[in-house]
Amino acid sequence: MKRYMGKIAELTPEKIWRTVTNPWKIPARLSAPPSLSNTHAVLTLFPDLKESEAKTFRKEFKSDKKFFSELSKNMMEKRHQDAVWGGWYEFMFMVVRFSKPSIMFETGVFDGQSSAVILRALKKNGKGKLISIDLPAVDTIEESTHRMRDTTLPPKCQPGWVIPDYLRDRHELVLGDSKELLPKLFEKYPEIDIFFHDSLHTYEHQYFEYTAAWPHLKENGLLLSDDIFRSAALYKFCKEKNRNYVRIVSFGALRK
Repeated sequence: MKRYMGKIAELTPEKIWRTVTNPWKIPARLSAPPSLSNTHAVLTLFPDLKESEAKTFRKEFKSDKKFFSELSKNMMEKRHQDAVWGGWYEFMFMVVRFSKPSIMFETGVFDGQSSAVILRALKKNGKGKLISIDLPAVDTIEESTHRMRDTTLPPKCQPGWVIPDYLRDRHELVLGDSKELLPKLFEKYPEIDIFFHDSLHTYEHQYFEYTAAWPHLKENGLLLSDDIFRSAALYKFCKEKNRNYVRIVSFGALRK
């Protein structure tokens, strides 16, 4: 009861309205685990990871002046503003550094900040490849970019344009709808280490991507998802698979 009262206390008028108008979200929110810090979330996912190692990876990310300088420069040239860093970027870097994936899939690229973070971690690892799938946001995409600060790509820019050049050697960008592309890509890459959803945030699309990726994840592989409360897809998926997930605000992660 105390846990549920705490969740109710977190609700803002906007969240209450979204929940009332979308009642299927109620069990998803009420059953959600508490939001963790980036370090605590990584340690929960990887019990064998020492706290000192996690803190070392966190410091490595936050002190990477060259990386942040390159991204800020690229962002300023095209967007005329600084990059905005979500809290889970740090979590993503730490996860990739510790798990050392050989193959990682990402759906939803847009400017490419998350791709750059992943690629920076892969470069630090000295191994791994990122395959990114994106339907270019030439126009605003409902349930994907419509709530973002910038809703479309800069003119004449491809998805991932912000990625520094020195990180591109481990990147493969595939343009198109993930519903069409994922089956083909899984034929080419039948086993992957990490799958990260950050594309269309409708129930149908999120659930499709989770279920399509799961059979191809290696044992102990990771399924990551941004915007987990935009639909009840992750709630339903975890219930079906009898898996728990860790949460950083509205970002979720679970192991196979």
